Amino acid sequence: MNPITARPASDVAAPEQATTHRSVVTYLTWGVPAVVALALGMFEIGVPQLWRDELASWSAASRTLPQLWAMLHNIDAVLGIYYFGLHLWMAVFGDSATAMRVPSVIAMAGAAAVVGLIGRRLGGGVAGLASGLIFALIPSVSRYAQEARPYAFATFFAALATLMFLRAMERPNWSRWAIYAVVLGAAGAANLVALVVASGHLIIILWDFFQRTVRVGGDGTPESGKGLPGGRLAPEGSPLLLVKRFVVAVIVGGLLVSPLVIEGHTQQGWQIGGVATPHVAELIGVSGGLWQELFASVPVAVVVMLLAVGSLVAAPDARRRSIALYALAFAIVPVVAVWVISRGPTSYWTFRYMLFTVTGWALGAGLCVSFLAERAKGSARLARLSASASPRFAVAAVLVAVVGLVGIHDQLAIRQNEAHNLWAYPEMPSNGLPADYQGAAAIVKANARPGDTIAYEVGDLNHYQVDTSIAYYLGNAAPTPVFQAQTQVQSNSLQPVECIDPSACITGTPRVWVVFVDHLAPDPFSALPTTAGDFLQTLGYQVQTTWQVNGITVDLLTVG
Repeated sequence: MNPITARPASDVAAPEQATTHRSVVTYLTWGVPAVVALALGMFEIGVPQLWRDELASWSAASRTLPQLWAMLHNIDAVLGIYYFGLHLWMAVFGDSATAMRVPSVIAMAGAAAVVGLIGRRLGGGVAGLASGLIFALIPSVSRYAQEARPYAFATFFAALATLMFLRAMERPNWSRWAIYAVVLGAAGAANLVALVVASGHLIIILWDFFQRTVRVGGDGTPESGKGLPGGRLAPEGSPLLLVKRFVVAVIVGGLLVSPLVIEGHTQQGWQIGGVATPHVAELIGVSGGLWQELFASVPVAVVVMLLAVGSLVAAPDARRRSIALYALAFAIVPVVAVWVISRGPTSYWTFRYMLFTVTGWALGAGLCVSFLAERAKGSARLARLSASASPRFAVAAVLVAVVGLVGIHDQLAIRQNEAHNLWAYPEMPSNGLPADYQGAAAIVKANARPGDTIAYEVGDLNHYQVDTSIAYYLGNAAPTPVFQAQTQVQSNSLQPVECIDPSACITGTPRVWVVFVDHLAPDPFSALPTTAGDFLQTLGYQVQTTWQVNGITVDLLTVG
């Protein structure tokens, strides 16, 4: 019996009802999670300000296509497909925070639907519906559904690749493996790290190969001895055939994104150069906050992970225990793979890159809910407590509701005005503090005069994209930037090029605004390039007025 394709007897309807029952169950298992994910994704979607990564998306996508193409040869080539898509979307729907985030909401709703379909394929209708709903209720899913970055798309395509992988395992013809390869390539196009979803698939392929080739005892002939528990007794295709076709499909999927890899290879130092090499303590969660960051909630992480691991205990037989292991492989193996890769010259150890692994935890939790609900079906006591509702569905509903209830606080927290700059929520690293860009822009707008100029931090001090935030919120009303030899667009980058000689970049300007992140510099002169700050002091500029908003200082300098 194939542990992937076999269905529990409880999910098999009578022949005359089979078609209708299957259709209704299928629609419920993907439709309800998709609607819930869509509703949560749209809830207060425009309230959080754009944070620095989203501002970079706007800066790139708001350029003309030739300007965007030129920029991608210098930086962010691996995000090029997303930027081109966002450029076209903005041309139709505008560049408000809501408009730029809606594509991610749609992608994450699609991911919830796919998780439901995977759960149904692995464990039946209850498992599918529970898996999809648990996924939709995880706070990080809502958080990155409201993010103008490609992480939701990476999650969607990684989940879809898993579904296509299971279909190819069921019937391993070349057409199904070709679809798998294309979808895997799409996951890599959204985020190259998402390609490691195939590592979880590899473990399942190898486990399948092991089950179908290794026998215990006997005289060594294929017919003798005893097969392993849960082994595939009547599989389609030889074990080696599956391995070969899987390897070919993964190679093809990698080749599809090879242009992005080649173009982005020289850029990776700028893109992820600050990511530290992870240690074992960060992998197992003793330090670093990986697991709570993946869920954007400590209580939800605890509940979902306990349910997922508990599926191994709750599984009523060896076949379904193998299925629970498959779900955990989707959740854990890619994280381990990223950890191993990150021990090399370049570290990719950033939880956002591994967001897609949440699908595996949701699947494991959904399977556990299904197993526990099945055990409760024959309980007379539960039948009395649940009144008219089936004990099976009552238990499933309660367990799913618990996931939603323990995450309410975090669901509200990630929708606060400055929540997106808390990128590691619920952790608070020094580079993940609030920054009220909108408040700073409002101060400049309310107090600026014609002829005013503005100066910003540059280089490493400008990774908060303060200049981009003022350009986004003020547009043409922003004062003219000074101390810039080239703007971001002119330099084909996400950073302006500073003037070597500051005297050539500022003339006849009695008022200069300086906007900077306050924990990166103690005063406006220190926030500017050394030559520019010293030059302003030499000319006699002094701080006339200081305004402070959360995380950002706005200083008005005057002379004369």
